[in-house]
Amino acid sequence: MKAFNRLMLWTVLIGLTLIAALNGYVSYKKTQEPGKAYRVEINRILDEVRSGIRPEDIVLDQNRYTYVNGLSWIGKGEGAEAVQQFFAGTDLAGTHEFMVKPVYEEQELAGYLRFSYRMSGPDYSIPLVLNLFLLAALGAVMVLLFYIRKQILRPFHILQELPYELSRGQVNIGMQEQRSRFFGRFIWGLDLLRQTLDAQKQTNLRLEKDRQTLVASLSHELKTPVATIRLYASALEGSLYDSEVKRHTAARLIGQQAEQLEQLIGGMITASVSSLQNIEVVPGEFYISGLIRTFLHNHKGRLELLKTELKIGEYQDKLLLGDEERLLEVLNNLIENAIKYGDGKSISITFREEDYRQLIVIENSGTPLLLSELPHIFTSFWRGSNADGKPGNGLGLFICKQLLQKMGGDIFTEPLERGMRFVLVLRY
Repeated sequence: MKAFNRLMLWTVLIGLTLIAALNGYVSYKKTQEPGKAYRVEINRILDEVRSGIRPEDIVLDQNRYTYVNGLSWIGKGEGAEAVQQFFAGTDLAGTHEFMVKPVYEEQELAGYLRFSYRMSGPDYSIPLVLNLFLLAALGAVMVLLFYIRKQILRPFHILQELPYELSRGQVNIGMQEQRSRFFGRFIWGLDLLRQTLDAQKQTNLRLEKDRQTLVASLSHELKTPVATIRLYASALEGSLYDSEVKRHTAARLIGQQAEQLEQLIGGMITASVSSLQNIEVVPGEFYISGLIRTFLHNHKGRLELLKTELKIGEYQDKLLLGDEERLLEVLNNLIENAIKYGDGKSISITFREEDYRQLIVIENSGTPLLLSELPHIFTSFWRGSNADGKPGNGLGLFICKQLLQKMGGDIFTEPLERGMRFVLVLRY
């Protein structure tokens, strides 16, 4: 902000300096012009006389002559006193200057012409208009700079510390609302982001506390079956049982304790994905066209850079039920999977209707999954055979299914000859 204030100050100083310099130049030119202009007009009249026009026939038209306003003639035969008064200009007003020029006819003196003219002062009308224009232009520039400072730079100046504080986890800092016509929605979005991060932080703290409690409890509960299994296994290994019945009983007890361990481990896995199952979905209504428009805005440029052909089929612009933002998350996840696990040649999105439901079909080219892997594709933390060496945690499709089911829809998949197909089921 201080740098911009200095820019405004320098703008004023440079503008005033230029105006002063231009005024000085115009004033200099105006003071030089009259001394040259009246001579030009006198020479023009002399040329007319030399061409044969009688001096008394010359009319001083104001449109042609600006400075010369009087013309007098005296022949060579006039008396000495008249000639003296003629050269002295006693019959002219004191405010007029005059000049006497001889006139020759066939190289003989015929008489004298006296030209009277005004040595008018500089014309201040043009510099005044020019000054007003320049000052108005400078004022307009300053108004624009003040507007930029107030409407653009000031909101950013207020927000300059917010991203840094958010990066440090300081999400409880309130934001003052601004009525900026340019950044009102931007400021509102940042505040909404802050509130979302704050809510997620509180949720993570609660889940972390629950998980720590669960881990401590399960750790204590795991000790008993593990110790029991170890005891019976050691007894079987050392042949401490003298009858077949006792050995079968020990093996059965080991199986029971192992089953208990499986239940405890299953509880741990369920707790690890509980936060994913608690994803909120906001019910609403949206049109297919708006969904596709946002989707193309997010992915079209990137797919063009990757040289991946994107095909969007024809559709009827129907009104769907669900959470548009969450559905965009599903589409984004499927596109990421298509780029990551497909061959990158083509992705297509088509639409059809079935059993009073809207189906959105997404297909990508590449190597399909094995049929034996399809039942596990929407399971949490599961990754297919084509995921070797590729980043991921096996939660993307699990989250997609959770979101669609919360919206009253579903998602299915099937392999193609050269690729994969995902079918999203949505309600009208």
